[in-house]
Amino acid sequence: MYVLTIDQRHSRSSDDRVPALLDALAGVPCVTAFERTAGDEVQGLLDHPAAARSALLVALRAGEWHCGLGVGGVDDESYASGTRAGRGPAYLAARTAVEDAKSMPGSVAVRVPAEAGEDASAWARDCEAVWALVAPLVLDRTEAQWRVVDAVDRSPTQAAAARDLDITPTSVAGALRLSRIRDERAAYPALDRLLAGTHAAATGGAR
Repeated sequence: MYVLTIDQRHSRSSDDRVPALLDALAGVPCVTAFERTAGDEVQGLLDHPAAARSALLVALRAGEWHCGLGVGGVDDESYASGTRAGRGPAYLAARTAVEDAKSMPGSVAVRVPAEAGEDASAWARDCEAVWALVAPLVLDRTEAQWRVVDAVDRSPTQAAAARDLDITPTSVAGALRLSRIRDERAAYPALDRLLAGTHAAATGGAR
């Protein structure tokens, strides 16, 4: 399982961003939905690499968040008791991860339970290394570039997106190039494989 703990940066000096983040995460398929666990912290339980990757990308796009992903097993009652009451090794690993993320430039840390062994830890390090390359692509994207990316995603063609935005097709192509959205998305299969490999190493193939 994948436990994602997300903690707001500079929470004492900024507005509460948790409601907006929960709205943004609502479309991510979860075992137990993301919810506020304490103060400015959000946590969710996921069972698929692509879902964990999607949730991390949502948090990165929202900005101002430290993200800690714990990979491993959870207690059986965690499936029905909700996120706040969840227990097990993956939850403990997520707690370590979110604290470690606070000192990392990309604010994404991946951790496995200590008892999972060196092979699982190596998988987690590899996964984290790729996230360190992907995170800046998301964090550095401007609002103008996001508007173009979103318009292209919802339009049948780039030309149609340009008409919707009232800009030229050349401007759309330039914004996409500067956004490096293609580079980001090209990494998704590798991220998913690394997340799956981390989980398999941490759990021996169990949930």
